[in-house]
Amino acid sequence: MSIYQPDTSIKAKLKRRFVVYQARRVIRPKLERPIVSFSFDDCPKSVIENAIKPLEQENWRSSVYIAMGLCGTTNHLGLHMSADDVKALHESGHEIGDHTYNHIDATQCDVEDFMADIDKNQTSLNALGLPPSETFAYPYGQVTPSIKKALSSRFKGARGIRSRESSEDIDLNQIRSNRLYSGVSFDKLMGQIENMKNRPGWLPIFTHDVRDNPSQYGCTAEQMIQVIKAVKASGAQVLTMAEAIEHMELANE
Repeated sequence: MSIYQPDTSIKAKLKRRFVVYQARRVIRPKLERPIVSFSFDDCPKSVIENAIKPLEQENWRSSVYIAMGLCGTTNHLGLHMSADDVKALHESGHEIGDHTYNHIDATQCDVEDFMADIDKNQTSLNALGLPPSETFAYPYGQVTPSIKKALSSRFKGARGIRSRESSEDIDLNQIRSNRLYSGVSFDKLMGQIENMKNRPGWLPIFTHDVRDNPSQYGCTAEQMIQVIKAVKASGAQVLTMAEAIEHMELANE
């Protein structure tokens, strides 16, 4: 099975490095208690049983970034959720964020086409009875300055995939977040959760499939449980991405 990979040329890497300094919308959180936000991309059906349900047992809710064009399909992440699954998650209190309809790379199309694909996704979500998405996640973490500007007035925040320390300033147009992947990324995340106790801030977490044999973009069910336990022990407040942004904006007033 062919897996799409973003451009890895030197030129593309330089653009990715510089875009984090462009078209920014910065907030500086003033938090006495850390915040964690769990988010899931695309979104594989394995997440429901192995991540969503354990979160709900703690009375926590997550942000699920849906590309409706993937619903019911199977790829390297496994079987994806159905439209009914998406509707049920919304009804259970989880945030349904936008991830474009066709899971497209922002660097490979113009702004108009990218926004049209978002509109298509929103139309599909609206057809399920869902309200407009409040936050967005860039497929593959790919973004351009012009698309950051375009999304600035469309969503409360747009999540990327670059790692962040919980106490850093936040660019709402490209929110840094931390991988919950098996391997080295998992150990790094556990350390970041531990560090929040001394440096309260916001720690967004993201992953894809959650199953016994995850892809390189996911984690095991056991690792998800370990992270949930660590977050609980840290004393952090768990909020959806949209709730966390609203909370921090109010705290800064």
